[in-house]
Amino acid sequence: MRIIRFLLKMVVFPIMLIVTVIQWFGTFIIGFSSTVFNVLAGLFLMVAVLSYLMGLSAGAEAVKMIVAGFIVFMIPVAGEWIVTTITALNMGMRNFIRS
Repeated sequence: MRIIRFLLKMVVFPIMLIVTVIQWFGTFIIGFSSTVFNVLAGLFLMVAVLSYLMGLSAGAEAVKMIVAGFIVFMIPVAGEWIVTTITALNMGMRNFIRS
């Protein structure tokens, strides 16, 4: 039984290393892209509000731009959820190897 568990740990170790690299890469990409997407979402909101106030667009068009800005804002949030799931998987594998 111990030999099987040891062999299983030996198989899980390289997988854990790969998942760790994916986690680091995802964290880097989310950190960089969240800044870009937040600025873009702020521009969507600012253009929507100002164009509505200046009479350049109707209310429905302004709402569409605000919704588009919200969707752009939510892209990094979804990415953070994915990275959090990968981190939980990584921690589970680490705990298995340490046990």
